[in-house]
Amino acid sequence: MNDRGKTENLLKMAVEDLKDIEIYVQEYSTFLPLAVCTINPLGIILNSNQAFQKLTGYKEIEAIGKKMKDLFLNKENFKDLIKEKTLKGKSSLTRKMTLLTKEEKKMPVSMAISIRRDEEDNFIGHFIALSDITAFEDLRKNLEKKVKERTKQLQERVDELEKFRRLTEGRELKMVELKEEIKKLKEELEKQKGRK
Repeated sequence: MNDRGKTENLLKMAVEDLKDIEIYVQEYSTFLPLAVCTINPLGIILNSNQAFQKLTGYKEIEAIGKKMKDLFLNKENFKDLIKEKTLKGKSSLTRKMTLLTKEEKKMPVSMAISIRRDEEDNFIGHFIALSDITAFEDLRKNLEKKVKERTKQLQERVDELEKFRRLTEGRELKMVELKEEIKKLKEELEKQKGRK
């Protein structure tokens, strides 16, 4: 086999390997239960996986080209996070945000952001991962409600005990007064017995 044939074989193998890698990445992205998308430096969605589509309600064709900030209740928070992430260059950043689904439903999510770079280390955008934390937030709210209820119950009990303390303390003072009065009456009775 000549050099041209070897080169063509190597090229053919490289193309097949690239196709295999593309299929692998696509299958992995489809399987991944975490909602993931990539955005360019302007914050425009370039692609998304099925979990992202299910979470947001946007099909991939609807999401591509959409500004990522438009998926959040507070768009300025998202823009600030992206600036912070890009300027500080941290490897990853996670924040709680409120996602607006296609149906305008507000959903608490945990958002992780990571910088994307090309092979020459140039900034080319971000990876965004979203996790629905509705169940966690509901649990937190329920726990806070229970803590408030229990605190109220405990405060009522403390108030009852304080009232009881005041009553018993008042009763004890009354008893002391009565004992003093009985003592005086006995002394007076003894004096009168002594006069007779």
